[in-house]
Amino acid sequence: MTHPFPAHQEPTSIPLLCSGYRIQTTLLHRLGTDQWDARVPAGQLVGLAEALDSAERLGTRREFLASSAQNREMEKVLRERPQAFGVTGRMVLGADNVFWVPDGTRSSGTLDLLGPECIDGYQRMALVSRLAAELSVEHLDRAVLDVRIVTGSTRELARSEYDRAHLYCNPTEPQDLLVRHPVMLRLVKQFSDDQCNFRLRRGEQRGPYREGYSIGEATTALALFSHDADPDLAHRTLDDEGRQEIWRNPSSHAFRTLFNDNTQATGVRIAITFRRSILGVLEQMLRVRSARHWHLLEDAPDLMVWAVARQLPFDRLHCDQRDPAAPAWEEILDTEVPVLTRRTAERLVRAYEKLRSSGVHKRAEVRELPYWHKLLKAAGMSRRRERSEPAQGNP
Repeated sequence: MTHPFPAHQEPTSIPLLCSGYRIQTTLLHRLGTDQWDARVPAGQLVGLAEALDSAERLGTRREFLASSAQNREMEKVLRERPQAFGVTGRMVLGADNVFWVPDGTRSSGTLDLLGPECIDGYQRMALVSRLAAELSVEHLDRAVLDVRIVTGSTRELARSEYDRAHLYCNPTEPQDLLVRHPVMLRLVKQFSDDQCNFRLRRGEQRGPYREGYSIGEATTALALFSHDADPDLAHRTLDDEGRQEIWRNPSSHAFRTLFNDNTQATGVRIAITFRRSILGVLEQMLRVRSARHWHLLEDAPDLMVWAVARQLPFDRLHCDQRDPAAPAWEEILDTEVPVLTRRTAERLVRAYEKLRSSGVHKRAEVRELPYWHKLLKAAGMSRRRERSEPAQGNP
């Protein structure tokens, strides 16, 4: 609960230059007896961290990390977009005592901090101090920070919990930012219009069950059916680390190859459905033939998917299904895919047998991209895009 301030309180008679620090606020609330929440222009904090030994004086956990990527990014924001500098994050200061000097209103004024301590936010404060010589006071004061000041037992609690704050933080990953990307938002809407769930978010799925696809599965499937003439991009998407790297940079060639203005929910669904179908055929084959070189189907199944996709009209994956040029995907799925999958698997296994004629099976090696290239070359499928006529029946 917010408590009213006393009508007036005299500032300390001890010289603030030696024993404390004075902060002019633009907005101030007092909570209880030992906590203040304030809005403070960045220029007001320059002197607090300008001393060479400020980290020691303020009891911070670290010195200023001048070379950290995070601080370089904050510096860029402060220089170019000062109004955004204080939007995220809160600085937490401790003090032995706090005196409030009102400026005529009950929601602002000056705070005199005796025995100041920086519990959290020193990197931001130190950055402001270092740039004060280059940036004008007017520029710095466009950056307004949220500052919490605590005393007494609240100070002890804050110090203890901020020392453990890293244990509570779920780091942001590239996937988490996909919810802002316009292509993703469009795909979510398209799937939703078809009563299907397109899942962008990490974490536990809750709510009513609906048929759906995940962004991870979609990324892998689209890469396997992409226009690239080699499997490099597809191989990158086979684990979460590779997918996160692609999602990290939406302006990269890899990302734009998969997700661009032409990407449609229908094409995503087709790619996923075909991948699942091809993997299903491989599982059936493994039930019959799993000895010796046939373990290739189990160890590199998506190499088979990529090789089969080269023989399908994947360049029309996102074609409007009302377009006369759109492939008859259902017919291809039912009649061509089983035949092409078996034929392609047998072709790659024969190539693998030649490469491994000694009978030594190195399962880990066949999962690596260099061996994919080696195997495709041995099978005569390297950097080729084929289109087979519809096959009739099963081999």
